[in-house]
Amino acid sequence: MTKGQVIKEIKSSWVLGAIASLTVILFGGWSGTVIGWLLGTALGFVACQGKRIPTPQIGARIGANAGLILGIWLFVASILEGFVVRPLSGQSSRSIVEILQFGFRALFVTTVVAALIAALQALPSPRRQQATLVTLAFILIIFPFVDQVARTSWIATAIEILIYVILALGLNIPVGFAGLLDLGYAAFFAIGAYTTGLLSSSQLGIEWNFWLVLPIAAVVAALAGVLLGTPTLRLRGDYLAIVTLGFGEIVPVIFRNLTEVRVDEPISKLFGSVFGHPEWGICLLGCPKPFNITNGEAGINPIGRPSLPIIGTFESSNYLPWYYLILILVVFSYFMIDRLRNSRLGRAWAAIREDELAASAMGINLVKTKLLAFAMGATFSGFGGAFYAAYISAIFPTVFDFSVSVIILCMVILGGLGNMTGVILGAIIIMAADRLYLPQLAKVLKDFLNTSILPNVSNPQIQDFIATSLDPLQMRLFLFGLTLVIMMIVRPEGLVPDAMHQAELHEEASNQSLADARSQ
Repeated sequence: MTKGQVIKEIKSSWVLGAIASLTVILFGGWSGTVIGWLLGTALGFVACQGKRIPTPQIGARIGANAGLILGIWLFVASILEGFVVRPLSGQSSRSIVEILQFGFRALFVTTVVAALIAALQALPSPRRQQATLVTLAFILIIFPFVDQVARTSWIATAIEILIYVILALGLNIPVGFAGLLDLGYAAFFAIGAYTTGLLSSSQLGIEWNFWLVLPIAAVVAALAGVLLGTPTLRLRGDYLAIVTLGFGEIVPVIFRNLTEVRVDEPISKLFGSVFGHPEWGICLLGCPKPFNITNGEAGINPIGRPSLPIIGTFESSNYLPWYYLILILVVFSYFMIDRLRNSRLGRAWAAIREDELAASAMGINLVKTKLLAFAMGATFSGFGGAFYAAYISAIFPTVFDFSVSVIILCMVILGGLGNMTGVILGAIIIMAADRLYLPQLAKVLKDFLNTSILPNVSNPQIQDFIATSLDPLQMRLFLFGLTLVIMMIVRPEGLVPDAMHQAELHEEASNQSLADARSQ
């Protein structure tokens, strides 16, 4: 094993150990076992990367050693959570036996799972890939039941994460594959959601079935992508970013103001205004009362939900149908985008990203290729918007502000431009931190302050200052921005970089290494 591989393994162990320990300290209980199961699976893969595993026994030993280290992190975190965090935050105490049981369960599950996954890495290449896919599918399928048994209540957050996974995969097409910086991607998300809301609710009196509206929302979003791409064909870089930013700001404003729609015949209206007789104007639509299409800030509510013969109508109290539906959409999106990436169109996108002039000289139609990049990216955003509208059964224009586009773009950049696995990882990290860890951290910290700190402070103003200043939700964007700044300095190519992007960002280092090798 080389020095670089050793350093990489140490970093992976520390990162996964820190995440696992934070999870146990914040959530306690069975969360250590669940996160040990998930991270132990990931560790089993990571521990065998770049190594030749001749037999399953050797792979199991490597995985068990790595899993044991992670399990010790979880065991120690369980002790801290039971004996330190719970008393200081005013939670009900647990017995020593119960605390040790949680710690040993997490240790055992993590070690065994890591050993099993690492043992699979000794299989021949085709069978190893099949085993990897089967393992991943098994985890995704049984996760809701494990969550229900462990009472961690993470399934709702998992659904939100998967929604943003689709959005990030879609944005990766224009940004990662074609090199077209899109800062208005939330507009397509809004278009897909509002298309579903208008066609599946009583707002326009249509109330179509969700399964019929789902592809329609994707098609409408794709047409919007073409509409956005048409005026940007001659733009690149900063200018393209500004135009897409403007488009992303315009769309929510349009939906916010489509409350009194009336269409008059232009010629008769012109004559009426010229001769001082506005009654001459002929009304074509919205007569006598203007249409309220989007209901403005109040939004569209309720929106029809999907239904299946055996399951019936999907309900907000039952997360299982929603989880499997969005999981199917994610798998479908991944498969289709992967096929696009490996097609002639995907190679044309890569050529445009590298050099538009050279791509044009090779016979690539820049207009068609760019429009298809915007359209394909918008299509999958339409899928996400349609599901989101049906899932929350309501839609509001304030949901689709500029921050949504920035967060999705950060998922793509953090995970790795052009790498689909990295994009998924980036979406999981950002959404889990934003929707799962930060709210729980705020709750635990609030309990800690109310129990151990604020009662000892007599000044009410100082109490308010401490309670406000130490609220992680108030510092959400600060923590988010600080993480991105550090990430861009330390690893600008992303967590799982695409090989070509990594070579571009480290071109100087590669040239220097090549020069040193030649000089020797």
